[in-house]
Amino acid sequence: MPARLAPDQSRGYLVPLGVSVRGAGQTGIFKRLFAILGRRPRVAIIAAAADETLADDLDARLVADGAGHVQRIVLAQRADSEAQAALAAVEHGDLVVLCADQPLRLSTLLGGTALARLLRRRNADGMAVAGIGAGASVLPEHMLAGSTQGSSPRMGNVSLAPGLGLSNRLLIDQGGAGADRLGRLLGALALNPFVLGIGIDADTAAFIGPDNVLEVVGVGSVTVVDPTDVGHSNAADAGPSDPISITNLRVHVLVHGSRYDLDFRRPL
Repeated sequence: MPARLAPDQSRGYLVPLGVSVRGAGQTGIFKRLFAILGRRPRVAIIAAAADETLADDLDARLVADGAGHVQRIVLAQRADSEAQAALAAVEHGDLVVLCADQPLRLSTLLGGTALARLLRRRNADGMAVAGIGAGASVLPEHMLAGSTQGSSPRMGNVSLAPGLGLSNRLLIDQGGAGADRLGRLLGALALNPFVLGIGIDADTAAFIGPDNVLEVVGVGSVTVVDPTDVGHSNAADAGPSDPISITNLRVHVLVHGSRYDLDFRRPL
């Protein structure tokens, strides 16, 4: 669950980004975020030890886009999420970026630790938190941990796990085979029809502000699947690999500059 807000306090931005394929500084996403945060922000990158090569490119991208200071926190074991240096980097940061190749690799190192609790508290205090690639899936309470190929939703095609808990209203799909995205989101929402499904293209971000309005930034699109008025579903009776029936969903495809109200579940 997200940390409770203090009186007269605004929550910080939550920014899930799709995988990056265009290289450092070519999409303007971080430049736009830094313009919101203020000049030359202090940035902390959190990555699993196995994902350090991903963090290398991200380091260069953040500096090129105007970060004032970038510090990397590398997690090789859960004890690293209790280290004072890691906690201090988050305590004094303006932005934290989660970087991962596999969501479970990062979530199992972070979940339930002092670093995870601090991230939730600092976001409630106003610090921005972003996740790039699989790091985006880790941001919400309900995490899409993995899936098999297929454009149709089937039981067993998606696996869910606890995420970081910075939002309890979203489930994020950030990459993989784009043709399978709707199947992944529908399969996940059939099991969790109380959250919004968000699918993010490569080189595209969803800027979620303190007012819970999502704005799309980047060169691709963001798909929003809303199960508010979901009708019949056979998820409770389907066999382990049977196709899933789910009805009466609303789907929105949003591009750069489009906005969506997460509270009222409507495009603006």
